[in-house]
Amino acid sequence: MKKQKFAIFDLETSYACNLMEYMAERQSIPFETLVFCSMESLKAYTEENMIDLLMVSQRMMCPELRKLNIRRIVILSEGEAAEEFQDCPAVYKYQSSECLVAEVMNYYAKQETVQPRLLKKREVQVIGVYSPVGRCGKTCFALTLGQILAQKKPVLYLNLEDYAGFSFLMEKEGMSDISDIMYFLRQHRGNAVFKVNSALQRLGELDYVPPAFSAGDLREIKAEEWVSLLDELIACSNYETIILDIGRTVDDVFTLLAQCTCIYTPVCTDVISMAKINQYEQLLLELEYGEILDKTQKLGLPFAAPVIQGEYPMEQLVNSELGDYVKRLLRQEAMENGG
Repeated sequence: MKKQKFAIFDLETSYACNLMEYMAERQSIPFETLVFCSMESLKAYTEENMIDLLMVSQRMMCPELRKLNIRRIVILSEGEAAEEFQDCPAVYKYQSSECLVAEVMNYYAKQETVQPRLLKKREVQVIGVYSPVGRCGKTCFALTLGQILAQKKPVLYLNLEDYAGFSFLMEKEGMSDISDIMYFLRQHRGNAVFKVNSALQRLGELDYVPPAFSAGDLREIKAEEWVSLLDELIACSNYETIILDIGRTVDDVFTLLAQCTCIYTPVCTDVISMAKINQYEQLLLELEYGEILDKTQKLGLPFAAPVIQGEYPMEQLVNSELGDYVKRLLRQEAMENGG
């Protein structure tokens, strides 16, 4: 499959190049980003190539662009657009790159109805982090694991808990969250992977989608819808690993766990916690989900909850005792797998 081509047309070379670099670093989908600083170079390129999306500065927008081999145009606005170009969507040029790209991707997701499938089926690792035991360090472990893995390859973290608290934990609000993506997917009217890209935020090198704010919204999402999202991400994104931090209210959690390549189950050693684990494992066997147990590794985690909020404390999990634990775990698994 040929990469889709996104282009930036702006006389401010430094602005265009910085935006291009940001998009290249943040992309979770296979597209190529180009920069043009003159109409001549843009025309010459489109004579032999098609541009899927052009982001053009308001000052450079002109009727001639509509005649070129460009599928969609978004105006980088510095104020109100001219009336003759009111039919083109516009985003404010001088906002943060994160917000600008999110707006552009949100628009593009709604317009693109055909998913860009990869020619070869990829081997994507889907890691489930789930436990029937509460207060076991599950989310700290998942975030630490994700950040460490993301230092070497593209990783996406999805939190499926009913009260994840991320807007308070990270002290950062996103434009949309996972429930918005699932609603979009349910409509079958656009490109779900571009919609994911419009919501992405980053923790270190790890990409994540803000969790659902409303527990009610999360509970309405069916297991087959989660599986559908996974299928789209595996087929159409660049991620090599997807981490699912699964809460206990997810619909038909066993169906979702069955999609995972491996499962980490943090446990505690007190009597009540062990009783919950025993009941969980017995239920899996009775429902003939023995393959979930075969893929599961139970972990007794060191305590490593950050004492303050913010992105920086979450990033420092990598350098904590828990981070050392995760690195040892990954090294041991690599040795066992001959890596």
